[in-house]
Amino acid sequence: MKRIILAGALALSAIAGARADTSTYLWLGKGQRDDAQLQAAAQVCDQQYGVVENGAITSAPYKRCMLRLGWRYQGTVREKTYIDPTSGMSCQNQGGVAICDPPHGTVKYFDPDQGLWCTRTGIVSVCSNL
Repeated sequence: MKRIILAGALALSAIAGARADTSTYLWLGKGQRDDAQLQAAAQVCDQQYGVVENGAITSAPYKRCMLRLGWRYQGTVREKTYIDPTSGMSCQNQGGVAICDPPHGTVKYFDPDQGLWCTRTGIVSVCSNL
């Protein structure tokens, strides 16, 4: 085969978060490539063009960077996430169970248990009546 397909699932987002986006790349070179080599290529492009955040469109310069390293962008699957109104966490449903992680950036939400407006940044949540 001229091209060996390696459907590498790579979340090109920050470590924290719901990991809702999965980008797939096709190896264009000869021989097998594994996920570690795909991750290494992504780190090179992350340093040059910034990390592709969940929900963000993968930029053309980032795709060209990956292509120069032998990986052609195939597409991104986006799973629906939502902000839990009582915790401010970023959640997604998986088989009837909500899986929640700290959100990207800062989220403002109302906590009905405390009756207060809250702000969550990562794992830190601050609620106030001001």
